[in-house]
Amino acid sequence: MDTKKDSDQKSTYSKAAYAWLMTVTSYYKRVSDLGINIDELMTLNTVAANWLYKINSSDTKSLEELKGMSSDEIKKYFKGSKLSILSIANILSQPKESIRRRVQKLIDFQLLAKDESSGIILGENYTKIMGGFGEVTTKELARLVSNLNEVKFVEEVSGVNLIKKLK
Repeated sequence: MDTKKDSDQKSTYSKAAYAWLMTVTSYYKRVSDLGINIDELMTLNTVAANWLYKINSSDTKSLEELKGMSSDEIKKYFKGSKLSILSIANILSQPKESIRRRVQKLIDFQLLAKDESSGIILGENYTKIMGGFGEVTTKELARLVSNLNEVKFVEEVSGVNLIKKLK
């Protein structure tokens, strides 16, 4: 048994775990700074993921383009798919009533809206508030990836190094 290799792998894992936990902790703290909780953010993220899926199906957008979208531009990407409270509840494996309360709070904050033809959609404050949040999250994600690359974490856990040695 190669104890040096075992020691290196343990060290790599602990550094990667620390980087991950610091990223998640920062994310959690920044969510509460928005005045919503993590469950409400996950509800919001589910609606935003639907929007981004629709955008990516036809085109891709930069962060600046997403932040600059008007309510009418956002609405057009929700056409043809009616996202309901029940759909969100199923996606998140949460009770429908809990999702209904979260959606209502997010509507009150104008982060979400109800549309007769499209169901639950992003509200007029979404890009204003979430744009800055997204910028910080992007930087933190980049820092996490950099930290993981620095300790060669992905190579270790995916077996890339083992495959290279076998060649």
